[in-house]
Amino acid sequence: MAQVSDNKSTFGVPLIIGAVICGVIAAALSFVYLKVEKAALIERYAGKDRKEVTVLVAAKDLAKGSIMRQENLSQRRIPSGFAATDAIPAAEFQKYLGRVLETQVGAGKPILRSYLDTRFPVDFSDIVPVGRRAMTVQVDEINSIAGFVRPGNKIDLFVTIPSAFSGFSAGFITADLVDAIPGELRNAIPKALLDAARSAGSANAEVQQLLTNAIPKDLILPVLQNVRVLATGREPYREELDKLAYPQPRQDRNFNSVTLDLSPREAALVTAAQDKGDLLAILRNRKDESTADFPTLSAQDLFSNAFKMAKAEDERRTRVQAGGKLDEAGNLVDANGNTIMNQEQLAAAGLSVNDKGELVDKHGNVIDPANVIVTADGRVLDKAKLAAAGLSVNAAGQIVDKNGNVISAEDVVMTADGKVMTKAQLAAAGLSVNDKGEIVDASGRVVDPSKMVVTADGKVLTAEQLAAAGLSVNEKGEIVDASGNVVDPTKLVVSANGQVLNAEQLAAAGLSVNEKGELVDANGNVVDPSTLVTDGSGKIVDAAALAAAGLTINDSGQLVDEQGNVVDPAALVTTKDGKIMSQAQLQAAGLTVNDQGEVVDAAGKVLSAEALASIAANNPIAGQDGGRRIGLIIGGASADGVAKSTTLKTTE
Repeated sequence: MAQVSDNKSTFGVPLIIGAVICGVIAAALSFVYLKVEKAALIERYAGKDRKEVTVLVAAKDLAKGSIMRQENLSQRRIPSGFAATDAIPAAEFQKYLGRVLETQVGAGKPILRSYLDTRFPVDFSDIVPVGRRAMTVQVDEINSIAGFVRPGNKIDLFVTIPSAFSGFSAGFITADLVDAIPGELRNAIPKALLDAARSAGSANAEVQQLLTNAIPKDLILPVLQNVRVLATGREPYREELDKLAYPQPRQDRNFNSVTLDLSPREAALVTAAQDKGDLLAILRNRKDESTADFPTLSAQDLFSNAFKMAKAEDERRTRVQAGGKLDEAGNLVDANGNTIMNQEQLAAAGLSVNDKGELVDKHGNVIDPANVIVTADGRVLDKAKLAAAGLSVNAAGQIVDKNGNVISAEDVVMTADGKVMTKAQLAAAGLSVNDKGEIVDASGRVVDPSKMVVTADGKVLTAEQLAAAGLSVNEKGEIVDASGNVVDPTKLVVSANGQVLNAEQLAAAGLSVNEKGELVDANGNVVDPSTLVTDGSGKIVDAAALAAAGLTINDSGQLVDEQGNVVDPAALVTTKDGKIMSQAQLQAAGLTVNDQGEVVDAAGKVLSAEALASIAANNPIAGQDGGRRIGLIIGGASADGVAKSTTLKTTE
């Protein structure tokens, strides 16, 4: 009996399990049925606003400026009544890939059409500005800068072209046609060749051959400069990314063509430069109805275009831009709000913007943006310091001196301590500016600009010149004498031989400096310092005394004799009665000058004025010509019957 009972209990377990499973299935089917019925009832009685739609949402937090990429996107079903009218259906996501978000979108939030940049081009021609053209040119690895050129970059184009394509021929250089050559081309030919052609005549075959050989066969010309690249290979420029400070996408650096943003005329110039006769497709904006503004172009137009650009560049380098204020981004802008220097350029010039929004130098000193002058090469000058140097900026953006003469911005130098000088002033003092921007003397030795001063008449003085006059520059930058007394730099005068003349020297010569900073004599007559020199003892010698000794000062400020030979002023001696003699003259005659300035012989006897005049006449002051001069009679006679002669310089 017990065994039968065990079999029955074992048989009942599967039945129980099966019943449970069937119950679970029935419950699940009931849930699904009820849910479907519920959705049907809602759709039947709730209306269309309760219907669900699948929209495009952000898969993660997307910042402003993010690019619509598939990995950043997801989808979500929401009731249609809660979906915005410009929500993007998930099925249409591919139409919006590559566009840029103009606002931040949180994860799971719908992406609306209004969030996307509407300026994004639908067709490549849409990125071509109206009135411009897109032109593709072939490039190799060198011209593509090893693939580093990206869309949006700007490039320069040059061409190597045979001179014959200019329409200019060597046969033009004849006595009859040389002046018919276009002025711009004629100016590029050495004047000596042109003169030879005019004088030789067209019949002189040897001269013609010489001139023909002297003309270059090939020329390198700039075609266009500062040209924007619209595409590299098949990667287009996306302007909206630049405006958002995002990099241009780079998929492939191995490209063999670039597409350029050109005007119709520029495109024709590039065509002529690239390969005359080749046909190139030029794409325009689909809505642009404008036409080219020229009837025809040829390779000859490349030359006039090159000259025009060179002239414009020369003029640009001479001009400066005046600052006005700082904009909200911390950029230096002019009075019209045009950016002159951005923060990176300001930093390169040693300037920055502090926490208060003020422009400051590297020492923290506040600078008024309206006083900032910026040169074409990015140097920053101070308007007040320009004024202190007698310079200003005219309405055309040119630096001018007090007489209105234009000074090239390239020739203006600002020293480390803020002094403003011109290269012409430095050159007059035997100084120049090296590649590092340092002021150096003739031997290349760097000169400390803090020890340099500029006199009232614009002459630059170095520490060595000041020291020769018993002067120096103290820690405050003031000029002081040996006793430490401050000397007014406007009262300093520099002679033709570069010597600083102090008040004592001027007074001894009956000269002084008036209130206007002019050098005047005892009668108030203005005296040009460039007509004065100092002799070996430091005495001032004027033009009249020099002329009596047969000496003058040439255009270079050098003291020369009647033959043009340079004479060292330090080798001159001024006698008691004001005569000028050289130490060489005196030594040749066995003479010296005593403490009273009298010329005496070996026995100490004072020579008379007549004796001195005889010595000067028979033994004139000799210049440093490095040799001797001899007179030669060539032979023959001129029209007036006088024999032809010349003077030759010979070495020892």
